[in-house]
Amino acid sequence: MAYDASNMTVNAWRRENGRVGVRNHVIILPVDDISNAACEAVGNNVKGTMALPHSYGRLQFGEDLDLHFRTMIGTGANPNVAAVVVIGIEPEWTQVIVDGIAKTGKPVTGFSIEQKGDFETIRQASWKAKEYVHWATELQKEVCPLTDLWVSTKCGESDTTTGLGSCPTVGNMYDKLIPEGLYGCFGETSEITGAEHICKARAANPEAGEKFMKLFQAYQDDVIEQFKTTDLSDSQPTKGNIEGGLTTIEEKAFGNLEKIGKKAKYVDVLGPAEEPSMGRGLYFMDTSSAAAECVTLQAAAGGNGLAVRALRLCGASVPDRPGQRHR
Repeated sequence: MAYDASNMTVNAWRRENGRVGVRNHVIILPVDDISNAACEAVGNNVKGTMALPHSYGRLQFGEDLDLHFRTMIGTGANPNVAAVVVIGIEPEWTQVIVDGIAKTGKPVTGFSIEQKGDFETIRQASWKAKEYVHWATELQKEVCPLTDLWVSTKCGESDTTTGLGSCPTVGNMYDKLIPEGLYGCFGETSEITGAEHICKARAANPEAGEKFMKLFQAYQDDVIEQFKTTDLSDSQPTKGNIEGGLTTIEEKAFGNLEKIGKKAKYVDVLGPAEEPSMGRGLYFMDTSSAAAECVTLQAAAGGNGLAVRALRLCGASVPDRPGQRHR
């Protein structure tokens, strides 16, 4: 019998571009690491806002800079965000991020510290943040189809129960809701090692399968082979994974893939923080296995959903954490 999710709903905020958010944050977003202090000062001044400090945004270029802009814009564009105050050192890069977020239709204002100083920037940005909090507080939730959510998934810290209980539970959700129209996303490229042939076979079409294998082989060639690494025991699996009973990356990889269920197939392969463009369905994203990086990139692509993790912007299903199964 087919699973019917047509009567499953969630109370959520419908954003200006039609996306659905399960949180209603006003975020203070630094363009660069030098602007972190100003953003945190605004967050301290205006309760109900969330400053998101980070260590990037200076002296970057090329593909690295493109990824930075894509991640910052995507963070502000995430449907769990109601409004954004952007603070940067230089006006040009600040405006790039403001303009990108503004395409969603949500309120966003940028401030640059150059020629103004921290104190004046903080004063002006605090007034704008206060205005946004008042505005966001009055927004009303509405009843939305559950399948309007974009739900990403990310392993916490795997052990011997991961592939037996927690990850299959998430996979069961995907098997039921992906056919009903849910957006889904999984990743952790390095953690697929040893099960890459299985991951390729889970593609919805040959093109997506080949796209995944090309990406995975680039990881093998550019990272593993380049440095002639034969022992990943300090990385994959981690010391915590080994203490939890896992012995090889292959064991971890097969447990990881249980998160996408037994029937769901991914329709495309995304770059880091790349927004899906092929409509509803399951996607693979090229990401690190590090939780904060992976969940941040999925959040920047638009993910939200079941539980809240890392920046609390991407509702990520985080199925395993030794000693913390309640997550």
